[in-house]
Amino acid sequence: MTLRLVASGNERALAIRDHVLPLLRREGILEVQRDTVRLVEHRMEPWVFRYWTPFSALVPGEASSPGYRHAIERQHTRPDLPYGLEVWHDTQVLRVLWADNGAFEIASFIRGPWEDAALAL
Repeated sequence: MTLRLVASGNERALAIRDHVLPLLRREGILEVQRDTVRLVEHRMEPWVFRYWTPFSALVPGEASSPGYRHAIERQHTRPDLPYGLEVWHDTQVLRVLWADNGAFEIASFIRGPWEDAALAL
C-alpha cells in the first residue's frame, strides 16, 4: 500500500486568490515599484490584501528580450514563483506564490470562517 499525502486546502486557497485578484487590480493602491517587485495593496477593515508581481526596470546594457529572461530562469534549480498574494484578516491567513506556468506554492494557509467572507467580497 502506497501512502500519498494530499494538500486538501490547495483548491480553496487558489479559489480565494482568483477571487481576490480582480478586487486588488480594481481598487488596490500601488505601494512599491522598484528593483524586482511591484506591490499593490488594498485595505478594508479587517482585511489587508497584498499582491506583488515581477517588476524590473532595465539597467543600461541589460538585454530586454524575453528569450534572455527565460534563459536566466532556466538556470535556477527551483521554479521561480514571481507572483504572490498575502491575505490578512487581523493576522496573516494566506500566503500563496505562483508563476505563469501554473506552478504554485501555498506558503501559509490558516483555515477558518474568513475563507467564506473573502469569497463573498
